[in-house]
Amino acid sequence: MAVQRYRSEVDRTRRAVGGFLVPFALLLLVWLVRVEIRAGRVSVTAAVFFLLFAGLFYLGLRLFRPKDLFEIDVERRTYTVIRDGAKAGSGPLDDLGPLEVKTSIYRPAGRRSGTPLIQYMVCAAVHSQIDLCMVRSPGKARRKMEALARAWGVPSRSLGGTVRAPGDLDVPLHQRLRDDADARRESPLPPDSGIRIEPLSLGYAMHSTVRSWAPLHTSIVMVAIAVFLSARSSPLPFLREVRASEDLIPQILLGGIGAVVLAFVWFTAMGVRDAFFPGTVRITDRGVSYRFSRMAFREIEELIASHPIELIGDRRTLKLGETFCRPGAVKTVAHELQRLIIEVAEANPHARS
Repeated sequence: MAVQRYRSEVDRTRRAVGGFLVPFALLLLVWLVRVEIRAGRVSVTAAVFFLLFAGLFYLGLRLFRPKDLFEIDVERRTYTVIRDGAKAGSGPLDDLGPLEVKTSIYRPAGRRSGTPLIQYMVCAAVHSQIDLCMVRSPGKARRKMEALARAWGVPSRSLGGTVRAPGDLDVPLHQRLRDDADARRESPLPPDSGIRIEPLSLGYAMHSTVRSWAPLHTSIVMVAIAVFLSARSSPLPFLREVRASEDLIPQILLGGIGAVVLAFVWFTAMGVRDAFFPGTVRITDRGVSYRFSRMAFREIEELIASHPIELIGDRRTLKLGETFCRPGAVKTVAHELQRLIIEVAEANPHARS
């Protein structure tokens, strides 16, 4: 097997930008040369633009040059790190494990309020300053991490999860943790968690009593925009004109407006739902269900205590609402949900098939 060259997240972004700049600069250069050939002379302005386009082309080529990358030799079980074109380290491939998902919180300079940008990075145990990937969801980061761990044969650990050996990547959560005393230990929910657990005939139900006005902010803005636009001019005359017209352009425009209106209605409805109906998670012999989604126990490989909580498998993800529980109680609620999954799966052998 040939040596694998794995670029960092920054390098993949650089390469993508370079892949755009190089052909764009070439196109501009070809266009400029054709214009000057037709003119029969080279003006000073053309020479300046030629230098600018050539500089753009050179910049694109520079971005193709890798800055941080791993050279992985799976057969020899070794790795080499290249930084700024020079060898920066090497060692046994097992030293890279466990691969781990970490959180990066970015807040614009000078702003202490507002919603920060949260990103999830996959890093190795050594040379952890190199981001192997960076995404906006812990579930996506976990899948990226798992793919690398499987290809390299090293252990891995999701956000807030336990270390898993390469052979345990596809093992269901209830099977992997059924002998883990800490995972099966009950953790009482704090009174302000907003969660109430109710026993069912073949499982449990976790009811959320949280009421948050935050999701309504977007809905209120949407409604205010709709009211303002309707007050400025009624859409009825335009609709009558479009219906009477045989021209295709107004009808296409009407379809686009209809799509925008549907998006307004959707976001407004989602805000109202999250504010007043955070939902109930049911853990029964049929698996875990929430709202209109369901995952069987054999599909659930990990539970990530992020905000919102996510149940993750190879092909599917079940994500709870952001208002399901209060942010300070996420870890406790996630632990209890994990414990109930293990308990119900073990108490109902038919549920594990």
